[in-house]
Amino acid sequence: MKTFTRILVLLAGIAMVCLGIWFVAHPGISLLSFTLFIGTLMLMLGIFQIIQYFSNRSGQKVSGWILAEGILSVLLGITLLADQLEGTVTLVIVFGMWVLFAGIMRTIGAFDAKNEGVEGWGWLLTLGILGIILGFISLFNPIVGAIGIVILVGTFFIVQGINCFALFFFIGKLK
Repeated sequence: MKTFTRILVLLAGIAMVCLGIWFVAHPGISLLSFTLFIGTLMLMLGIFQIIQYFSNRSGQKVSGWILAEGILSVLLGITLLADQLEGTVTLVIVFGMWVLFAGIMRTIGAFDAKNEGVEGWGWLLTLGILGIILGFISLFNPIVGAIGIVILVGTFFIVQGINCFALFFFIGKLK
């Protein structure tokens, strides 16, 4: 059983590294396929959230934000799926807004960490400012945002593939 698991982990690692390299090497088609994938996930998530809101509403107090998020997720999912090119543009804009928002939140968190006396808060501040800058660049130059998405997803798959390789060797050392 251990050998079978190791082989599966190794194959998954190889597939992820190859997919990551392919994503980075073919940014256009990668972004279009990623848009289709994200659109499908958002649609399913939105439907689940709407169902969750109405099924749990009577038994417990459920926030209307769950319903609002579900409706927004469904609308965004439909937008991403309805027109592949328009969906990709939407995804790039949402990505830019997400990076900008994360940078703002990280910057605020850095100042909170400074007030609490946390060491290393400057690194958090630096990352926050970089996020703000990259967010603005992504919003005002969608090509940079598109490249950022492809590099981020490609890098994610490569790192996950390397993790699988490490797990392959780790499983081999287990008794």
